[in-house]
Amino acid sequence: MDVSLETINDLGLDTLTFLVATVLVVPSFKAFKASPILGFLLSGVVMNQLGLIRNVTDIKALSELGILFLLFEMGLELSLARLKALAKYAFGMGFAQVLLSTVAFAAFELPPNGALGTRLLEFLFHSRPDLVNIRTVDEAVVIGAGLSLSSSAFVLQLLSEKGELPTRFGSATLGILLFQDIAVVPLLVILPILETGNFSQESLWPVMAAESLKALGGLGALSLGGQLLLRRIFEVVADSRSSEAFVALCLLTVTGTSLLTQKLGFSDTLGAFLAGALLAETNYRTQVEADIRPFRGLLLGLFFVTTGTSIDLQLLIREWPNVLALLGGLIAIKTLITTAIGNKVGLSLPESVRTGLLLSQGGEFAFVVFALANRLGVLPLELNRLLIIVVVLSMALTPFLNEIGRKLATIIELKIQQDSTEIKKVEIPKVAEPVVIVGFGQTGQVLANFLSTPLANGPGGDVEGWPYLAFDLDPNRVSRTLGFPVLYGDGSRPLVLQTAGVVKPKALMVMYTGRGSAVQAVERLRLAFPETPIFARAQDLGHLLELKQAGATDAILENAETSLELGSVLLRGLGVMPDDVNFLRRIMRESLDVQAQEALEKKAGGEFAWVKPFQDKVRDHSTKTGSKQDLSTESLASNGSFVDNSSLEKHRDSKT
Repeated sequence: MDVSLETINDLGLDTLTFLVATVLVVPSFKAFKASPILGFLLSGVVMNQLGLIRNVTDIKALSELGILFLLFEMGLELSLARLKALAKYAFGMGFAQVLLSTVAFAAFELPPNGALGTRLLEFLFHSRPDLVNIRTVDEAVVIGAGLSLSSSAFVLQLLSEKGELPTRFGSATLGILLFQDIAVVPLLVILPILETGNFSQESLWPVMAAESLKALGGLGALSLGGQLLLRRIFEVVADSRSSEAFVALCLLTVTGTSLLTQKLGFSDTLGAFLAGALLAETNYRTQVEADIRPFRGLLLGLFFVTTGTSIDLQLLIREWPNVLALLGGLIAIKTLITTAIGNKVGLSLPESVRTGLLLSQGGEFAFVVFALANRLGVLPLELNRLLIIVVVLSMALTPFLNEIGRKLATIIELKIQQDSTEIKKVEIPKVAEPVVIVGFGQTGQVLANFLSTPLANGPGGDVEGWPYLAFDLDPNRVSRTLGFPVLYGDGSRPLVLQTAGVVKPKALMVMYTGRGSAVQAVERLRLAFPETPIFARAQDLGHLLELKQAGATDAILENAETSLELGSVLLRGLGVMPDDVNFLRRIMRESLDVQAQEALEKKAGGEFAWVKPFQDKVRDHSTKTGSKQDLSTESLASNGSFVDNSSLEKHRDSKT
């Protein structure tokens, strides 16, 4: 009883210590524009040395929930279509990255090859042979496989902070991380076989095949069952109107699915991601995400703190040359391999470099692999501790590696753009004040056709329409064979525009599809060009408000415009007069504009309804007048919230 009370007391004091660290770390590091992750890691090192954490084991178990909530939230962000798109990166790029990284690290240490890595360490740093010498092939394979994994917690947190998860490079990164989670299964199956010393093809492959089939079958059954049951369970709990029960169900969904996938042999993080993906297509996604986020933030911070406690400072100080050498080798090899693979699966060189650097650190699953290998006698204890230090330090460098990747990508983009301009200089318009199109997908190409027609002449226009210049990061789109003046580069960066000769753009059109990337592009462009009109495409009303708050002159709801066009086609097909259809379409658009303006003025938080139901407005009007609902344009227009009287008179006159 006394032991239990002491344990509870220690956990309470540890929790209090962590909360104090959080209050101090987050504001301090954000004030210096540094990632709070570094602050949490540093706090863990300091608290461990001062003995402020009393129950490290239980705190570590609790902190792992932070990773589960992070992966669960990532799953909530993905639709079924996005998951299918990730398959290319997961099973193509992810498989190649894990395989090649494992082979590269293992080959570097294989005794049959003279243990090149060990010889270099002994020659350059006079390393102790008993510490760095790899004795068996099993050891080399375990080390290679463990180091091939990256940190989901660090990488996804950074992508989430920067709003880059919806980008193509963000999707590639997420796909690789998901495959690494899946790859843990065969890796944990191999380790006990290595320990028995019976590393033969006859024993290994049947066991791996049986375990993999069993695990995949169970995962499929879990996915199907979850898809059928989760929606119904959430409906029942939501009908109870109990916020406590709803939050409890959210927590149960994360932990329960994680436990089930763990029983199947997969990682618990894969289960959390799967649970989020199953709920992504439901109406409860937004509320679930809002309820989970506070738990995710605190527990993830706790995970970073406990990661810092894993550093053995005495061993680090004593073996720092070995640590630096291994750290440099880890980052260099993984960066080169991932960058090379990225070019083969359709990523541009800047995107490949960013992905390679962002995934060049070790991961939290390396702790699991190395700990199991040490327990089975495959990996010596001191080498295990040395490798953990290397992995933790590489994780701590993740924010810096991300910034290095960002800057390198910008340099490469500018270089490619300059080379492209030199090759076909005559095809780029020499105009200091063009209309700039940022993002040259299908919408951007339609805009370009609008601008290039002679009918688009305005003040200063000529027979060729408005001069414009487009920018895109997809090399396949950066082609002038169809007559489009398109440059490779991020057109939202002022430096890129200046290099292209754009001094004072007539207007800026932001056509990015990602929510975060579009908002960030508008913010950068507004700072650089405070007087220039900026127009953007918005996915929903909430996104539209974010864009306007970031500085957009106006934003168009792409889904709303599509719906208006479809509605117009439908009404014309039903025999409604074209004038009435056009009038209804106009007042619907005016209604959308009014709602957007009202919401912008209120700055209401949370999810926004993109449009108040049209029938509700008619019903409100009918209730006031005591008449039956009338969908004629005169009745609709008589409601002041729709359109003013002058619009009604004009419409009546036009019909007369």
